[in-house]
Amino acid sequence: MTVTEILGPDVEIKIQDFKKRFTKEMELSMYEDKFMFYRFLKARDFNFDQAESMLRKHLEWRKEFKIDKIMTEPFKLDKVEEYITQCYIGNTKEGSIIKYFAYGKMDFKGWRMSSKWSDRIKSTIKLTEHEKAALDKQVEKTGNYLLGSTYIIDMKDFSFATATDKHLISEIIYLLNIYQDNYPERLQNVFLINVSSYFVLVFSILKSFLSVGLIAKISIYSSPADWKPELLKYIDAEILPAFLGGNKTDPDGDPLCKSFVHHGGKIPAELCIHKSKNSIAKSKDAKKLILPRATFSEIEVEVKEPGSLIEWEFEIKCRDIGFGLFLKERDDEGKEKINALVPLLRLDTDEFSETGVYKCEKPGTYVMLFDNSYSWVRSKEIYYKAAVVSPKDCDKKLTN
Repeated sequence: MTVTEILGPDVEIKIQDFKKRFTKEMELSMYEDKFMFYRFLKARDFNFDQAESMLRKHLEWRKEFKIDKIMTEPFKLDKVEEYITQCYIGNTKEGSIIKYFAYGKMDFKGWRMSSKWSDRIKSTIKLTEHEKAALDKQVEKTGNYLLGSTYIIDMKDFSFATATDKHLISEIIYLLNIYQDNYPERLQNVFLINVSSYFVLVFSILKSFLSVGLIAKISIYSSPADWKPELLKYIDAEILPAFLGGNKTDPDGDPLCKSFVHHGGKIPAELCIHKSKNSIAKSKDAKKLILPRATFSEIEVEVKEPGSLIEWEFEIKCRDIGFGLFLKERDDEGKEKINALVPLLRLDTDEFSETGVYKCEKPGTYVMLFDNSYSWVRSKEIYYKAAVVSPKDCDKKLTN
């Protein structure tokens, strides 16, 4: 079916007019995806200027986080990802993919203690890109170009400590904004089940960051007597696992369907990278930096050979700090310009030090930026290490 047949001739004209604003900004395959343009338009109620701003920010985000490479680029989080409580459980009656999240049982503290914030962002984006690819296949299979994902988010055993965890709430808000800003109109239904009064505490904060359209897709249930029949309106009983009110079990009759459903569990202590076990503050080669309130500091690193690695590690005594990596260059007129290589992020190292590595494509002056300009009250005490690894030693570093 064509866009006109699905959405109508008026919407087809709006999409064509909107596309004209992006004739040179994206690859041909993306530019030819009319429903991509439609989703960004719909997310902004067909306000062309707002939709254009949203889509341009999305294109910049794709470049900053290297989305085109994220599906194939390895990073060391495999063992921890085994404890992420989300999985596919089938398709709805109309063909939408179904993802189940056992968030009530997820070890959020262990997830934070055993991984870096930057890697958690990358992992979440990678899982969302996998979901996007799976949904696109369903669209091709069903011919329904307006399909979206269906989420079942199980809050059973969600604790008061988790509901009031400031770190967790901040991370959820950040990741929700990534999802809303870059995957618009890809969500069809959200079923929040086994919700307790504890969840109300955190949801009262989160919903102020959610769009009106997304909130409208969320249904909240506390009693199985309410949510089980509701799920069966959308999902065949033979598809829905028995513990969710359907008939599907594992071959051995297990109603929890553990062969394909991730139910969570505590992350083993041996995977923890908490900085109390390996703090760099007492390291002889660590440098100390006191960053007053409302200021920033640039640490210059000279790279002489292309293909070199810049490695860094830092920790803060309390709260968070902005960090990014930049390259100083000069344009054709000899004016100095700054190119962002690692996007500026506010990072909290209360529980572990932040480490990173960047492979330099060219020699030059690289700048590690520590940013405390947003804080008008507190100075920050930072301990950091920085080193340049020559190309001949890079392979060893990258595989270790």
